[in-house]
Amino acid sequence: MIRMDIQSIKVDLIHWLTELQDLSVLEQLQGMKAKQESSLKLNSEQTKELDSRLKRYENGEMKFSSWEQVRERIKSKAEEGDV
Repeated sequence: MIRMDIQSIKVDLIHWLTELQDLSVLEQLQGMKAKQESSLKLNSEQTKELDSRLKRYENGEMKFSSWEQVRERIKSKAEEGDV
């Protein structure tokens, strides 16, 4: 079996779809597409939270840590028995 990269797979599927005449297969694919798209949508509460975080970020109100700082905090807490 030949292993294809993602772009090759997409092109192969596009060619296959252009020739496909089976309505039931097309409807199944359309359903899969709709399910995929709906799973990516945010509800109003999620959108509100993201907007709030973006505003805090833009106003410089968020605190960030490097991976090294996070690792050290976790290590310290583990040594203290807090984890």
